[in-house]
Amino acid sequence: MRDRSVGHRAFSHAELSWLAYDWERVGDPDVAPRWPFKVFLPRSTEDVVRAVREAAAAGEKLIVRGSGHSSNRLVTGEGGTVLLTELMDRVEVDERASTCTMQAGARLLDVDQRLARHGFGLKVVGDHGDITAGGFASVGGISPASHRFGLFVDTVTQLEYVDHAGKVHRCGPGDEAFRRVLAGLGRYGVITELTVELQRIDKQRTVLRNDRVLTGTFADFLARAEELVCNPDPALYARAFWVDLGKAGYGQISRYHLARKRPDRVLRSRLAAGYQRLIGAAVTNLPPAAGAIAKYAGVAAMVLPPIYPTVERVERFADDLADATVGGPTRMFIAIAPAEAAADVARGMLEACGAAREAGAVGPVALYLKPIRSPYLSGDRDDVRHAEITVTATVDPATMTESVLSTVVERIDDVALAHRAFRYLHTRTSEDPQRRRWLDPNARYGSDEEGAEARWWA
Repeated sequence: MRDRSVGHRAFSHAELSWLAYDWERVGDPDVAPRWPFKVFLPRSTEDVVRAVREAAAAGEKLIVRGSGHSSNRLVTGEGGTVLLTELMDRVEVDERASTCTMQAGARLLDVDQRLARHGFGLKVVGDHGDITAGGFASVGGISPASHRFGLFVDTVTQLEYVDHAGKVHRCGPGDEAFRRVLAGLGRYGVITELTVELQRIDKQRTVLRNDRVLTGTFADFLARAEELVCNPDPALYARAFWVDLGKAGYGQISRYHLARKRPDRVLRSRLAAGYQRLIGAAVTNLPPAAGAIAKYAGVAAMVLPPIYPTVERVERFADDLADATVGGPTRMFIAIAPAEAAADVARGMLEACGAAREAGAVGPVALYLKPIRSPYLSGDRDDVRHAEITVTATVDPATMTESVLSTVVERIDDVALAHRAFRYLHTRTSEDPQRRRWLDPNARYGSDEEGAEARWWA
């Protein structure tokens, strides 16, 4: 296995043991492994067909795995059968059409670096360096550019997948199965190949100006974040970040616009990039205790992002500064809220963590917010906007028992349901199937779209 641990220094995706874990290990380093019995390593669509048919004939459930970034037991199974997309990484660029066709296992950081040689870049790319094309498409995919381009799945123009009977399907936006398979968590088959729209851009050299606003109270932060989410903005990238230390908190709202290229701004962007790399190096090389300090220094630095970064640094800002796999264990909870309810959902998610904080299970909490304008989420309604709200909580695994964690999850789900928000289902959510359907952004495109979900959407 090749090392795909560029962005996560404590865990190596190249180790065979990583197949027994998912992102749950970041929140509980001592979580029991779930070892698969059989692993398929396809390199082509034909190989996937063989694997699917062999698993079906043996009566085995096939688990599709990219880099293992889920924390909801979607990509692990004790004694299970895993299809690992590791070797499916072919990439083809069509400069005339401004599109890129890639296999499901292609790592999006690698894709973006290859596109840079052609003067292109992905419109939506995750901030984790190990995310694969198939994994990103199976959950939706969000970035600080999602207020312009939507989800990653909104940039997909063609899709190839293999259904559970081993039949190959190719479809586009006009086909019924297209949106059902996208963001479907692998329920409808194995995504094997994607074609996505590109933007012409030099991400490494394009300098942006961050028109940032700093906030010292959560109420002020929420008010400004709500304005960021609800009002159209010409910014190329946009996001908000809040650090809750319990008795104090600090936040910032960032809107990134194209900056005129001047030597002093280029120098400042390079110094900022060097600062990010320095923190990353500290996290890598310092002892665990000091590494935790470096991690928190990175989180603190997110409140004061550089004024003149490059596009590449903006897209990978969070992962470069605060590696979730080092220092204290962390739990991540993600909701996708209607724009007008974003502030209430954010407040409710922090309050859900606050109850666990009183029990000593939760320490400092970070809240990361990105505005979204997505045809997939809105059902092609131009007047509907959303916001991704990510809460990352530092936890004490000894105190954050399964019972406490389940209570936090259920409370966050209650908040989402009360405001008709979605949950990102690759993170921990309710075990109740009905509640999960209510929280699933894919529900309107799934097989039950004529049932209760459709009435709820209406």
